[in-house]
Amino acid sequence: MEIFSLKILTVIKLLYFLRGLIVLVILGILGILLFIFKFENSTDLVAWILGIVIAFFGRDFFNYLKRIIISKAKYPLPLNLLCNILKLGKPYYFGKDKFDMDEIINDNNLPSTFYYINNHQHPILQFNKDKVLFHDQEYEWKHFNWKYFPYSKEPYNYNRKNGKYIIEFTGINQDNIRIKNKIEFEKIKADENEVILLFVIYDLLFGTKASYYY
Repeated sequence: MEIFSLKILTVIKLLYFLRGLIVLVILGILGILLFIFKFENSTDLVAWILGIVIAFFGRDFFNYLKRIIISKAKYPLPLNLLCNILKLGKPYYFGKDKFDMDEIINDNNLPSTFYYINNHQHPILQFNKDKVLFHDQEYEWKHFNWKYFPYSKEPYNYNRKNGKYIIEFTGINQDNIRIKNKIEFEKIKADENEVILLFVIYDLLFGTKASYYY
């Protein structure tokens, strides 16, 4: 039975909140143990063991909640794959890969065109059913491979503090030329997760199912 008709990105925010809440609870428990129980007797030892057990199972508890929430969502598979790409909990792959494109786009209020951050009149990225357009180059999804990953100019220094996440892709354009390029989110007027979700949706419906490789 579907109980979550929330937008996919709203569910993502809910899961981030739950994960943060569980982390805070675990840190609170460990903090109490650190300042109250000093290993002076067997009771202190038991308390520390229980605290460590709770901390150990905290991640499993989040994954349990996440699975329940996703299983009751309207579009479990795109939500699952987006969580996997964002490394939000344990990877899951359940749910149907066939759904109505217009319905999922409308339900989640997702745009089909994105513009330069400094020029709102010039489109940079467009989703058009079985094709995706980037920098005036048109690619068919069936020949389009992509991945979302951390990029940094400093080797082996891959994190948001020292670099950024990008979508790198390889596709065959309208002139039958194979092109490799990357999408840098700071140049697009868009929410990063919004763009990734669109890639997941169109990849499932028209593409090579690259979304599964996370």
